[in-house]
Amino acid sequence: MKVKISTETISSIATDCLIVTYCEDQDTVKGYAKSVDAALEHRISQLIAEKEIRGTFGEVTLLHNWGKIPAKRTLILGLGKEKELTAAKVRDAIGIAARHAQKKGIKNVTFGVSNYYVEKRFWNPVDIVQGVVEGVELGTYTFSGYKKREEQPSVIEEFILVVSGDLEQSAIQAGLERADSAAYATNLARDLVNEPGNKMTPAILAERAREVAHRRNMEVKVLNKAELEELGMGALLGVGQASTNEPKMVVIKYNGAADSKEVLGYVGKGITFDTGGIQVKPDEGMGEMKTDMAGAAAVIAAMDGIGALQPHVNVIAVIPTCENMISGNNLKPADVITSFSGKTIEIVHTDAEGRLILADGVAYAKHQGATKLVDVATLTGSVVSALGHAATGMITNNAEWLEEVKSAARIAGEKVWELPNFEEYQEYIKSEIADIKNDAGRPAGCIQGGIFIGAFAEDTPWVHLDIAGTAVTDKDKGHNPAGATGVAVRTLIQLAIRFGGK
Repeated sequence: MKVKISTETISSIATDCLIVTYCEDQDTVKGYAKSVDAALEHRISQLIAEKEIRGTFGEVTLLHNWGKIPAKRTLILGLGKEKELTAAKVRDAIGIAARHAQKKGIKNVTFGVSNYYVEKRFWNPVDIVQGVVEGVELGTYTFSGYKKREEQPSVIEEFILVVSGDLEQSAIQAGLERADSAAYATNLARDLVNEPGNKMTPAILAERAREVAHRRNMEVKVLNKAELEELGMGALLGVGQASTNEPKMVVIKYNGAADSKEVLGYVGKGITFDTGGIQVKPDEGMGEMKTDMAGAAAVIAAMDGIGALQPHVNVIAVIPTCENMISGNNLKPADVITSFSGKTIEIVHTDAEGRLILADGVAYAKHQGATKLVDVATLTGSVVSALGHAATGMITNNAEWLEEVKSAARIAGEKVWELPNFEEYQEYIKSEIADIKNDAGRPAGCIQGGIFIGAFAEDTPWVHLDIAGTAVTDKDKGHNPAGATGVAVRTLIQLAIRFGGK
């Protein structure tokens, strides 16, 4: 999609569709909507008076302009209550409107950002421009898949952002640059996750990561099975040993702060298909397990965004990737394996495999110099029981570092919620025959998984993000079309920007 900036009068622009907004608690239309309403002989106000337009959040009303202004159509977008508006809600609403226009076959969309909402809500102009552009680029995402070319959906080709003259050009350009990088990266993650399992094996995922690193001039190394064996990556190798597709470990390095010894470490779970192993999952919904590499996709895509924006920070990304399949060579319950860290692990359940590969990933990130850690994983079904699909679960060993990650998520507009890491929970991962065990049944399942990974972070500040409930949506919602959401990508990018500024 091509994005253009314009300072023209919004009602004078020739476009397929203007988007203007209305809040349900406003007496009348304001800002750019007011000038468009006047040009349309107050038709919008009439529809509001007749209660055909109410302004509820996400409400869309599409009008034909019949030559009254150069734009062919006007879409009135409801923003809900003005006092409840946030930049994240604006992003979601614009995503809804742009997706509605796209489904109508509209190719060119125009939206205006005036200084009204910036002043009213005390928003940073950079954030509001970024949110609007992200909303359009994320909300109109489509996965082309494997249909015939003639069956591909229509897409918006151009988005014109009209800005008022009192908004600083530097803020506009900064917002636009961040939005383009973040949206491109998020949609890259969506592409990776939406691919079928036979088109996204460990080797293919590693190659896609290599492409990102080369495109952004970053260091990259892909460790093969022989190298993993030499390093003693027993957890990753153990999970992957039943598959004919060999495991890999991808390492990407962005060196943006030569004057700093701090290194931000991102670790992403890359199970490209998860059968559950010998303790096999039920057949219903197993096809969804192609998305079990969404954490890896988020980390790879975040590195693309970081490479594009070039923040003053050092980042290492570690992506352990394999398939959890079924064969005569499976891990079995009561097996004991030795991880890269040297810790021995008792296997209680073969479907608690993501935490195993992350154990080696986190330990290797530390070995490579990471001083702060974030791991991202579709780790547990129990996080869905706890938080549903609205928020990502998080757990930490360091309250200060947790607040940094929370702040980045808040700016990115991604909801997160902290899970407790009380000392009592350590009982769940104690083993009678090994240093640690990978499962203790149903109680506190999402916490068990998190603290297991934390045992390998040890004293290094670490945050775990369980995205099992947020990585995919089964219906269009806000700026997320149905399918993979690319969750955590923008949080990781924002965290790198914040980390680099300190």
